[in-house]
Amino acid sequence: MQIKKNYILITILLLIFLLILSPRIDNSYPTHIDEWHHITESIKLNYQLPSGITAAKAGFHYVLLILGSLTNLILIYKFLPALWAILTAIILFHIIKNQTNHLKSSFLIAIATIIFFASIKSNANLTGLWFFTPLTFSIPFIYLYIYLFSKGIQEQNKKLIIYSLAIIIFLIPIHSISVLFAIPLLTIYLLSNLNYLKKEYKFFLIFLLIPIIGIIFYMQIMNLGFMPAIADILSQLQFKHGWGVLEANNSPFELYSLIGYILAVLGVFYLITNKENLKKYLIYLIWPITILISIFIFKQTGISYLSPYQRNLYYFAISLPFLSALGLYYLIKKINPNTQKKKILTFILIIIILFLTFQSYYKLPEKMQLYQNINQNNYESLQFLKTQPLNPNTKVIAPALIATTIYPITNHQPLATTFFYGDRNLLFQFFLSKDCNTKNQIIRKYNVSYVLTNQAINCNWEIIYDKNNNMIYKV
Repeated sequence: MQIKKNYILITILLLIFLLILSPRIDNSYPTHIDEWHHITESIKLNYQLPSGITAAKAGFHYVLLILGSLTNLILIYKFLPALWAILTAIILFHIIKNQTNHLKSSFLIAIATIIFFASIKSNANLTGLWFFTPLTFSIPFIYLYIYLFSKGIQEQNKKLIIYSLAIIIFLIPIHSISVLFAIPLLTIYLLSNLNYLKKEYKFFLIFLLIPIIGIIFYMQIMNLGFMPAIADILSQLQFKHGWGVLEANNSPFELYSLIGYILAVLGVFYLITNKENLKKYLIYLIWPITILISIFIFKQTGISYLSPYQRNLYYFAISLPFLSALGLYYLIKKINPNTQKKKILTFILIIIILFLTFQSYYKLPEKMQLYQNINQNNYESLQFLKTQPLNPNTKVIAPALIATTIYPITNHQPLATTFFYGDRNLLFQFFLSKDCNTKNQIIRKYNVSYVLTNQAINCNWEIIYDKNNNMIYKV
């Protein structure tokens, strides 16, 4: 029986790998400006220590730096989201199986949980499992520290609570928002176990390490004193409308399926009608409730505290798979107990739910479709640019999306990119202008050495590369 279960688990994991990889199977390169940004910052660690606000995710950049020292990071990046999704699914499976080991259907609930987890959607605005970013890197650690914290308090096991604290501290320099969003959740759960808190209040004072380490870390990366750092942190923890690159009126179905929500509601009903289960799984109820309150506050005030509205949508989505799995378990329990009939009805029910769960998986909002920064022809032209003399004091002009990839591939500095670096309006001004004088003024002012374009520019510059509609001018 155990061998059969192992085969089922391995099959599900392989399907998850293919599901997450599928949207970028035809694209050999990173697909999102965030991914290129993090690769850029990881390469810069070879030459300088992290500083400023980008250093807040330096831990993730060091992970990429290590990977980049072992292989060609750009060419293997497309596989990282799928591989990380498998790792997350394995961790989540074992967490849920351990938590539900008192139930006969613990294996079914754990399998259903990772299937609902894999069904969480992604798009270019909210990102998600299709991308390898600090957010997705943090997800397995979020599941772990919430599980260890709740289990440690339930069993009054200080060792598990310390493990949870260690993971939280580990996440601070990787993606601090993946810690901040959970502060209300962990606080409310701790207060719900007030007797244990009173008994061990001295022990729980160690959680003051979280803000202390966070403040010290912030002081270092921003080069601020203690009081200025406190003031700046309080300001930074208010994420106002317009924080994201694209501020959209997101639908709840952008991330999770309708059937997933319905089953999650059934899962909540199952818990609140069973006092023993409610106590055991209370943290999985508090989690989505605290996020929904934060989302409601943002909708009313235009300000999201501790974590941005866009991230809260994702933290809400990853709180639901276990509840959906419990809802499915509850539904199956209610099926006619006749053994043979129950097996047939259960099978039909599962097939219908799987279909409804994934039927709109690839349906993305119009403005949030996946995009390519570069194709094979662009990559070849950048490989040529890489062979050209490198001067850190000069710049390269290229269309905004391609410009995002210039530094990671060539080590040349782009004048500007889509986001993060430089003023992209300069790129629009340069490429939209038909006047060579305007172009040359920008070139002289910003010390530009090369222009990469997919359209010929007749300004008497020396062309050093011309292949497959990709041209590089030396100016």
